Amino acid sequence: MSVVSKLLNLVSLAILAALVWVLFVAPPRDSIYILVGDDAGYYLAIARNYCLGHGLSFDRLHETNGFNPLLTLLLVLADKALVPGLSIPVCYRVGLLITFLAMLGAGAALLRLADTTLDPAVIRNGPRRLLLAASIAYYVWFVCLKSNYGMDGPLVLLLGTVYLLRVVRHGLLAPGARAAALDGLLLGLLVLARVDSLPMLAAAFGLMASMVLGGQAGKGRLVARAGWVTLVAAPYVAWSWARFHAWLPVSARIKSAFPHLDLARSLEVVRHSSLNAPDQASFLLGFAVALVTVLSHLAPGRLRRLPAKLADGRTAALAVLTVYVLARLGYLLAFSRTDVQGSYVILVHVYNLLMGLTATSALARRVPGAAARRVCLAAAAAGLTLVSGVLLVGKAERMRAWYQAARPGGPGDEVALAAAIRDHTPPEDVIYGEAFGLLGFFADRAWINGDGVANTLEYQRALRDDRLERYLAKNRVTHVVFVTPRVVVDPPGVRRLVVRSALYGGSGSYSVDDRDVLLSWPSSRGGGTEVHLARWSPPEAP
Repeated sequence: MSVVSKLLNLVSLAILAALVWVLFVAPPRDSIYILVGDDAGYYLAIARNYCLGHGLSFDRLHETNGFNPLLTLLLVLADKALVPGLSIPVCYRVGLLITFLAMLGAGAALLRLADTTLDPAVIRNGPRRLLLAASIAYYVWFVCLKSNYGMDGPLVLLLGTVYLLRVVRHGLLAPGARAAALDGLLLGLLVLARVDSLPMLAAAFGLMASMVLGGQAGKGRLVARAGWVTLVAAPYVAWSWARFHAWLPVSARIKSAFPHLDLARSLEVVRHSSLNAPDQASFLLGFAVALVTVLSHLAPGRLRRLPAKLADGRTAALAVLTVYVLARLGYLLAFSRTDVQGSYVILVHVYNLLMGLTATSALARRVPGAAARRVCLAAAAAGLTLVSGVLLVGKAERMRAWYQAARPGGPGDEVALAAAIRDHTPPEDVIYGEAFGLLGFFADRAWINGDGVANTLEYQRALRDDRLERYLAKNRVTHVVFVTPRVVVDPPGVRRLVVRSALYGGSGSYSVDDRDVLLSWPSSRGGGTEVHLARWSPPEAP
C-alpha cells in the first residue's frame, strides 16, 4: 500500500506541475475557457479598470456592482502592488495566481478534514495513507482542473474548508473572543467571496442556535459570531445600497428568479447549463445524500438529541455542510433563471468526499478481522482512485480538443481575436458586446457588457422597454461584437440582433448592416458560428 500511495502522490504532483505550466508559462490562449472561466474576464477587467482610474467598472462608463467583492478587492490590491504598468498579460497571470494559491490552500485544509474524518481506531498506517492519497488524487485530478481560475470559486472553497476545519477542531461554538472572531470573520468573508453563500450562514447559525436552545452553549457566543459577520459584510451592503439601491449584486439578481417559483423552467436551466456531466452527477449525488441525511434526522427523538451531538466537532462540521448542500442545491433547482456554473456550489465536491470517507469509516468498524478490513479499505481507495481517473481522462480529452481549437489564429484563440479587435478600433471607441468576459478584458477597450452580468439595472430596463438602440447611442457606442446564430436577416443585408433581459423579461434589438462588418472570426462557442466586429451608428430618427 505504501508504494501505491507514493505513486498516487507522484501523479498528483505531476498534474499540479503541468497545471502551473499551463496557467503561468504557456500562452494565455492555452488556459482560457478550459481552466479559466469566461466570467474571470469581468473580475480581471473591473480590477484593472479601477487601477486605471475608471472606478469599479467593466465598461469604463458605468460603475457596477456586478461582481462578488472579495476577489475584486484582492485583484485590485495585487494589480496595484505587483503590476506597475498594468500590463494585460501580467494582470491575467496575477489574477490566476491568487485563485491558484486559494485552490492549494483549500486542498491542504481538505486533506486535514479527510484525515480527521477517518476513524483512527480502525483505519491506521498503510490503509490510512492510501485513502488520504486517493483523496488528494480526487482533489487534484478533478477539482483542481476545473475552469475556476481567475474566478471566485477557489476563494469559496478555501474559506469554506478552513471554516469546517475549525469546527472539527474547536466545535461550532468554541468559547473565547478569539474563537468567535475567527469563526465570524471566515463566515463573513465567505459571503463576500460569493453572496450566494448565504445558505452556509443559515446552516451554521441555525445549528448554533439549536445548541444554544438545547443548553449546550450560551447565547453570547452566538451573538459574538453574528456581530463579526455583520462587521465584515456591512460595508459592502452599505456601499451597494448607497450606490445602486440594492444589497445584492446585479449579477445575482439576473441569475436568480427568487421569490418567483417556476420549477420546470429552473430545472431546464440547470439541465442545459454550462455544468458538464461529471459536475451534474456530483451535484445530484450530493443533493440526494444531503436530502436523505436531513430527512433521517427529522424524527422527534433524533431532533431532541441533535444539540448534544453537535458538541462533537466532526459531527457539527458534517451537519453544517449537509444543510448547506441541501439548501444551496435546492435553491438552484427551484430558482435558477440563467446559466448555472460549477463554481456556484463547488463545496459539494468536498461534501461528497467527506461523506464517502465517513461511510468508509463506518463500514470498517463493522468488518471483522484486520485482514478483511485492509481489503475493504483498499477497495474503497481503489474505487475513489478509479472515479478520479475516469474524471481525469475526460478532462484530458476536453483539453486536447480545446488545444486543437486554440492553436494560433484558431477559433479558440480569443487572445488573437482580442488583438484584432483592438487593431480595428481606436482607444477612444466604445464597443457593445454580448457575454464576452475574457474577450472584453483582452481587447482593452471600453466594452459594454451585453448579458448584463457586469452592467447596471439601467441597462436591464433599456432591454425591458425596447430602448436598446437609444441606450447604445446615449453611451456613444461605435462598434458592436456579436455571434452569428443570434441574428436574423431582415431586410437582406441587414442583421437585426435581439437581446433579452434575463431580469425583467422583454428584449431590445439593434441593426447592423453587413457592409459595416470589419472582422469575422471562427468561434469556439458553437459549431459553425462566427464572432463579428462591425461599425455601428445610431439609426436616423424617423
